[in-house]
Amino acid sequence: MRRGNGSTLRSETGTSLCRLVPVLLALLCILPPRSPAYAELVGHGGPVHAIAVSDDGETALTAGFDYSVIHWDLAAEKALTLMYGHDAAVGDVAFVRQTGLAVSGGNDGAVYLWRIGEAEPLRVLHRHDGNVSAVAVSPDGNLIASAGFDGMVRISQVAGDAAPMVLKGHAGPVNAILFTGDGERLLSAGYDGTIRLWTPATQVSELFAEIGLPVNRLSLSPDGKTLVVAGTDEAVRLFDTESREERRFMLGHEAPVLSIAITPDGKRFATGGARGQIVFWSLADGRPLKTLRGHKGPVWSVAFTPGGGQLLSAGRDGRVIRWDLETGLQVGDGHTEADTPYVPPGDALAARGAKLFGTCAVCHTLTPDGGHRAGPTLYGVFGRRVGTVAGYPYSKALRESDIIWNEQTIGALFEKGPQHVVPGTKMPLQRLRSSEDRRALLHFLRQALAFAERQAGQNKGE
Repeated sequence: MRRGNGSTLRSETGTSLCRLVPVLLALLCILPPRSPAYAELVGHGGPVHAIAVSDDGETALTAGFDYSVIHWDLAAEKALTLMYGHDAAVGDVAFVRQTGLAVSGGNDGAVYLWRIGEAEPLRVLHRHDGNVSAVAVSPDGNLIASAGFDGMVRISQVAGDAAPMVLKGHAGPVNAILFTGDGERLLSAGYDGTIRLWTPATQVSELFAEIGLPVNRLSLSPDGKTLVVAGTDEAVRLFDTESREERRFMLGHEAPVLSIAITPDGKRFATGGARGQIVFWSLADGRPLKTLRGHKGPVWSVAFTPGGGQLLSAGRDGRVIRWDLETGLQVGDGHTEADTPYVPPGDALAARGAKLFGTCAVCHTLTPDGGHRAGPTLYGVFGRRVGTVAGYPYSKALRESDIIWNEQTIGALFEKGPQHVVPGTKMPLQRLRSSEDRRALLHFLRQALAFAERQAGQNKGE
C-alpha cells in the first residue's frame, strides 16, 4: 500500500491528457511556461508508487503506474534509462546492492530482475497470482523476496534457475516484507493484521506481533533493534525486536500510514500518509519532529539519501519531491527558457493549445536533442509512421502498426480514444471531446515543431 518552494522531482499529471501508459502509445505532451520554476525529474505518466535510492546517493529508481521503472541521475535530475517489462502498474522497486542489478514487482504479478542501464528486464524471477505489493533484497544480494495479494511470500535466488520458495502463513494479502540484518530471517505483514517472522531455510514462520488491523509497511532500524510499523489505523508503532513488545504507539497522521523510511544513522524516521502528510519522527522516543506537506493525495513511498539530509517522497499525484530536512522545504530551482515551447505572439489558438498541454511534460520533448521521456520525442512526428523512433521501447501493437501520424490520426486519437486508433494497445481510454480543443492542440503542435525545426537548422548552420 503504499508547501515550501523549490525543486520538485515530479510528474505533474492532470486529469485529462497525460495519465496514459506511455510505453504503449506515443502521446503528445510538452512543457508550457510556468512560475515559480521547478527542477523536475519528468518521466512517469501518472502516479509513482515507489522510490529506491542507490547506496552512493547518485541515482534513484522509481516505479510508476505507467508500467515503467525509471533510473535517474539525481544530481542532473535526468532520466538515465526508461525500463519497460511489466504489463501493469509497477508496485515496488529496489537496488540489488553492489551488483549493478535491480528488482521490481508489479500488478501483473511478475517480479523482474534488471541490469541497471538496460531498458528490458533480464528475466522473470517468479510470479504471484495477483498484485506484487513489495519486494526485498537480502543484505548479501543473493535472495529476492516478494509479497503478494495472493497471500504468499515468494523467494528466488538472483543467480541460477532454482524454483522459488513459497511461504504460506498469512490469511490474506501480504503488504510488506523485509530481511533482517543478518539475512537469515524475514519479516512480513499484511491485511490479516499480523507480523510474521520467517526462517526461509525451514520455510517456517512464527507470530511476531498481532496488530488486529491491516499493516501497510515495515521498516527495520540499522541496528536491528527496532521495528517500525505503519498501519491503517493512522498509528505508527515501534516494536523492540528482541522482546517483541510494543515500545511506542504514536499518532501524527490524519489517515492510514502508507510508507516508512529510517535515516542511515538510525536516529530518525519518516512516514507518509494517505492525506499527503509526511511526518518526521525521533526513533529513540517517538517524538514528532516536523510535518511536511506538499503532496495532494496518498504518499506511497519515502526514501532518504545516504547522508540522511534529504528525503525523497512520491505518491498518487505523480510528484517525486525532494526535501531538505533541516529547513523542511523542497530543494532547488528550476526550468530555463530552453524548456519553454514556442507560442507565436498574439496567436490565441496556439496559446490555448499550449495550455491544454500544460500538465503533460512527463510524456515527450519537442526538440531533436530533447531525447525520450516516458514517451518518444515528438520532433518530426508529422508524417512519421507510428512506432518508429529509434531507441524507444514501443508496444507490439505500435511496432506493427502502419498508421502515419498526421492531423487526422492525432485528432482521432483524442476524439475516439487509443483503442479505436491502434487496436490492441493497453493504454487507458483518454479523450479530448471538444473539436475546438483538438484544433487548438494540433495548431500549437504544428507551430511549436516548426519553430523547433527552424532552430535546429540554424544551429546546424552555425
